[in-house]
Amino acid sequence: MLRKRIRVKKGGPEPRLTGTPRKALFYVLCLLATSNVPGPAWGQYSSGGYSRTGGATTYGYSAPSRRPPVSSSSGYSRRSYGGDQAFSRSLSSQALREYQAAQRPVETYTRRPPAYAGGYNWQEEAPRRPSIWGEEQPARGWARGPALPGAGPLTAVALWAALSSLSSPGSAEYFHNYQYDPGYVQWRREADREARANPAVAAKLDQLDQRLAQMEGQPRNPSAAPLVRPSPAAPSGSGFIGPVLFIGIVILLLLWLWRRRIARPAASAAAPGLAGTAATRFRVGMTLPADPSPFLLAAGLTKVQPPEGSGMVSVEVVGVLRDGALELHRLYLPSGKAFFQLHLGADGRPDECRYFSRLDEVTPADRQEWGLWLDPGEGMIGWPSFQTKDNKIYSRIWAPSGNRVQPRQMEETLQYLDHAEQRQLQAMLYGGPTGGAPPAPDTEYIFVAAIEATGQAWVQIDAGIDINPAALNLPSVPLAA
Repeated sequence: MLRKRIRVKKGGPEPRLTGTPRKALFYVLCLLATSNVPGPAWGQYSSGGYSRTGGATTYGYSAPSRRPPVSSSSGYSRRSYGGDQAFSRSLSSQALREYQAAQRPVETYTRRPPAYAGGYNWQEEAPRRPSIWGEEQPARGWARGPALPGAGPLTAVALWAALSSLSSPGSAEYFHNYQYDPGYVQWRREADREARANPAVAAKLDQLDQRLAQMEGQPRNPSAAPLVRPSPAAPSGSGFIGPVLFIGIVILLLLWLWRRRIARPAASAAAPGLAGTAATRFRVGMTLPADPSPFLLAAGLTKVQPPEGSGMVSVEVVGVLRDGALELHRLYLPSGKAFFQLHLGADGRPDECRYFSRLDEVTPADRQEWGLWLDPGEGMIGWPSFQTKDNKIYSRIWAPSGNRVQPRQMEETLQYLDHAEQRQLQAMLYGGPTGGAPPAPDTEYIFVAAIEATGQAWVQIDAGIDINPAALNLPSVPLAA
């Protein structure tokens, strides 16, 4: 409408707005308002008071992002007690599973129609071909041959065993001979139903159909001895010993797997396989003196909270954080919110030590909020920089660049006094200068991790500084079991 009121004359004066000035001002204001609307990525809400920064930064602090973090009650809510925390983590775990399910691609696995009758469809083509025994094909498309000896559950066991060992001699011939038997037909229908949910069974059935198609036209022997048990007239012979021996081996294998599965939890509790228990110098309950100097020098420069106590610290939990072949050992203090993290060199001695204390914890409530942390393109964990609630920005330490990288997929084993636990982490490390003069710590670290434990999930943010391993006064020799 505004465009129609602007008249332009060649060689004349500048265009002139002839409409009502009030309406023209209204349209101009509308254009200005719409031009400042943020994009979809910036229009999303924050999570626990955190939001994605504007882009990559150099090592150190930069200007605040163009959209400062929005939070409720200045980014913090009321204190969370044990039961409330567990309940929030449980709901967040359900939201994380929904987010992960939405990220997985839809499976489009399709298997070609089964060849019950040597490659012919049983609903259309099978009724047209004559029965192998010379009688007319039934309406369902199946020939009525002699039933398998031992029809019933024993026949199903034999068919499944033969399918699992399809490459063994005689297995394909067994299916070929009894391809039109009612017992095989019933079993095949059950197998096709199982194949819809089990790709391994579907692959085996495809292999069987290919073998049957290759044998099409060969004579069938419906009176051949089955793979399960011999006929009464032939109680012994090579046709009986082989199948029975195979079935026995299968049963023994299943029993062995069953016993191993039962024994695994007990073995895990008794010997969790932690490299940080009997094999090295770290154990639950050990005490060690911690030099307070680094924490006094870092006071006021970092967000790190020093250990509680008067210099002697007790280890409540021993953890091993694994990222492929890399292992980091963690010594958790009794508060549960602080730990020493060590890396061992080739000689088994610590060559790196950092102390972390809990800065914050967020329990995303839905999958959209989890996307703010883990989205493959714009998730905060893995973004080039991370902004804390005081608007300080920390650059990515691991694989620094101007683009987002995927979080490190890590597994942590926690050894308590009486049990062990496993949890999964999607983590990234950030850092920035403290601004303190030596010998104060020069770098403050921010470790951000999305953690999945049994029935729980949350985002944990820890602040840390470097500690001289010698100042921790660790034992110099491995401890006995």
